Amino acid sequence: MNSTMKMILNGGIMKESEAMISPHNRGMMYGDGCFETLRSYSGSFLGWDTHFERLKAGLEYLEIKPDLNSDELKQHILKLIDVNGLSVEDAMIRIQCWRKGDRGYKTNSSQMEWMIQTSAVTPDNTPMKLTLAEIRCIPSEALDRKYKLSNGLNYIKAAQEAKAALCDDALMLTVHDKISETTSANIFWVKENEVYTPNVDCDLLPGVTRGIVMEVIRSFGLELQTGEFDLNEVREAEAVFITNSLVEIKEILSLDDIIFEIEHPLVIKIKESFEQYKVQELKT
Repeated sequence: MNSTMKMILNGGIMKESEAMISPHNRGMMYGDGCFETLRSYSGSFLGWDTHFERLKAGLEYLEIKPDLNSDELKQHILKLIDVNGLSVEDAMIRIQCWRKGDRGYKTNSSQMEWMIQTSAVTPDNTPMKLTLAEIRCIPSEALDRKYKLSNGLNYIKAAQEAKAALCDDALMLTVHDKISETTSANIFWVKENEVYTPNVDCDLLPGVTRGIVMEVIRSFGLELQTGEFDLNEVREAEAVFITNSLVEIKEILSLDDIIFEIEHPLVIKIKESFEQYKVQELKT
């Protein structure tokens, strides 16, 4: 925790080091909540409406009443990045919501508590190393995967596998051995002038940046294949990259002992087209 950074807790601005949350916090005790992480581009946001609607839908899935509308939440964020001196640079924004109430799985509470935190984004274009995780993604039949729900223990365990393998992240499979996602991003790969990515039946979180990149790829007529793919599809790829709202598009150097091409022409084209899309969208 940064002792100098400010945060917002239930509408009030305070130092992160002075924030007080009840020990009967259902977010802490059960992961009874959801969150969004997005990037501020000097006070502008890419895919704001999609981020907000997913947060709202996640709360509704949990049967928690949303306490803020889109404009109110955006104004809180703008105020916070100004207070933290991040108005004219890129910043990470994390919005965390949880159910107000006491202990016990059974609850009648539908009230929301919430906080917003910010930090500077440090650009890093270093290609990443992946390892294949043994732990699998949670099936959608067990927990709806469309939302960023707070309980991320399976991601934590997969990230521990990545750390033990001296890698940056872990590639996760479904319980049916299909490619899904990494612990923090969606995955794409290139093979024979086509781009591939798992579809939403593969127990992945359909990221906001994933959607934008898919739109960008289709906009210049490149073949984009979505479906349920076996691990060999990635192992035989020419190039691999991941996407999320913070790293945007990040190239993958390796998956365990398999090395991929860096600066593949198609990946360069996708990254350049994404930058053009971003410039245009942030003007509006």
